[in-house]
Amino acid sequence: MLNKFENLEKIKNKTKFKNVHSVCKKLKWRWTGHMLREEKEKWTRLIMEWYPRGNKRSKGRQHKRWEDDIKQIAGAKWTRLARDRETWKSLEETFVAGQAVTSNNPIADDIT
Repeated sequence: MLNKFENLEKIKNKTKFKNVHSVCKKLKWRWTGHMLREEKEKWTRLIMEWYPRGNKRSKGRQHKRWEDDIKQIAGAKWTRLARDRETWKSLEETFVAGQAVTSNNPIADDIT
């Protein structure tokens, strides 16, 4: 008799189940690259690059910003990396897998 996990794996394979968290991260990564490669100044890019006057954030644990987890994988120069489609695509699986990377040594630094 198959245990629960083997049954679950069979069902996932048969239904072609996709992990929602992975799909969301993949879509975020692809959309970010697409948005930064766009030549036109669109509101989405302007909003992403906007910082409040004074650059002050509230006390306590900070809320994650859109770019925080992207910077963790691609490094501080992630906006430049996103313009190169091949390099950006090569980092996608690392981002989706959510591999732990220290901010001192982003994976993108090894590529460039």
